Amino acid sequence: MDLEAENVLTLVAERAQLAEGVEGVRSILLTMFRFPSLKNKKVSQKTGIAIPALAAVRGELVKAGIIEKKNYLGENGRTWICENLNLKFDYDPLPNNFNSSLTEIPEEFASINKVEEILSNRPEPDFALDQSHAISSTVINRALYLLKNGDVEGRKIVFLGDDDATSLAVGLLNLAEEIAVVDIDPNVVEFLSERANTLSLKNFRVISHDLREPCPTNILNQFDVVVMDPPYTNDGLRLFLKRAKQVLKTSIVIEDKEHKVIGKKCLLCFGNKPPEEMKLIQLSILDHGFIIKEMIPYFNIYKGASILGQFSHLYYLELTEPKSTEDTLSLKLNPIYTSEFKKHKEIPFRPIGFHFIGEMHFKNQKQLLKNENLHKIFIDSLNRADLIILDVYNHVYKPYGFSAVAILKTSHASIHTWPEHGYISIDIFICDELSKGLKVIKILKEQIQPSRSEFFYMERGIESSIEYKPVNFESEDT
Repeated sequence: MDLEAENVLTLVAERAQLAEGVEGVRSILLTMFRFPSLKNKKVSQKTGIAIPALAAVRGELVKAGIIEKKNYLGENGRTWICENLNLKFDYDPLPNNFNSSLTEIPEEFASINKVEEILSNRPEPDFALDQSHAISSTVINRALYLLKNGDVEGRKIVFLGDDDATSLAVGLLNLAEEIAVVDIDPNVVEFLSERANTLSLKNFRVISHDLREPCPTNILNQFDVVVMDPPYTNDGLRLFLKRAKQVLKTSIVIEDKEHKVIGKKCLLCFGNKPPEEMKLIQLSILDHGFIIKEMIPYFNIYKGASILGQFSHLYYLELTEPKSTEDTLSLKLNPIYTSEFKKHKEIPFRPIGFHFIGEMHFKNQKQLLKNENLHKIFIDSLNRADLIILDVYNHVYKPYGFSAVAILKTSHASIHTWPEHGYISIDIFICDELSKGLKVIKILKEQIQPSRSEFFYMERGIESSIEYKPVNFESEDT
């Protein structure tokens, strides 16, 4: 959808107080476009939006001049949807199911039949990167699944790793607004780039990048849909979920005001695990702000993937909260590939907590004499980062100097000043999301405005050597 349309639908969602946000409004319009005769109850069933909320949204769409009546698009509504949402199908493009065999693919999608020949020339899988090629029918079924769910037409789609070449299948549908692929393997990058060029796929780009390093800034907060088949370890999954959250669009600026965006989608392929490990997998999904909208067992079939049992499950995820950016951080502390785990001791699925330390230096020493102001900024930074404060202790030294320690529900935070040296030290330990600690120190830096500063963080409670990593906020966007 174009930016102006996204702005309009964002405001419609806010005025209707729709919890599902702009993506919920789009799903209502998509359903009305594909199924124009459906009544409220059926539209509610298809979108998952309660009837009162559905009615409120439709009322706002009428006020905005997008649809003619609450239950009727009208010609203007159909035109608006085609031009602004870039929807092509005013009917269900796959009325039976998404997993049609190759011989049952509708005529409209005949171009996707090229996939089988294209895939026969894929580079050999690199097992050190947990690669194992999905068979051609699986690749096609993924593309058709996205299409049936309304996640191809007019959408910006990013693939985090794509040795299966599913991006080419989606590109052949010629319905997406943009397709981007981020992959660590130079052979995959070269193959996808050459084939996309040969097929004359529009708005298709391939980026060579290791996702353990910070994401390129030009893909942050950009996409509607993420497709990924990550390493089959929980640490690998957590890394990819973190990057998925960063590249999905979670905020939009309308007339200089930032508005939150939720509801963007992630298609995740992940292998089967024993029950206790599957519990951790699902906790990781929830921990990163995603919910599982649908899970289809044994959807993906692979060639020779004995480590996976030759199949994996398909998860259809929805992002329910804005991103917490850690864009400038390198995340190489834990192994993420199966082969790496075999060379290491077993590592807990997540660190116990994160330790941040920082130093601020000031040319204006008088600035550090304002104890009440510093105390207020300190407490405000914790509250704004959604850290729960249980108790606070502070002390004013003679002739000058100030300390404040906050006991948090998830550990502690402290600030200490030395006005005579123009110096403040920060110490924070949280058993919470890394992003919350990052937000605290970023707010402190913005509000106190030191002449210079340094901040470091470390994961605590894992079997690794003590090593602090620098925090660099130069290109971070929270």
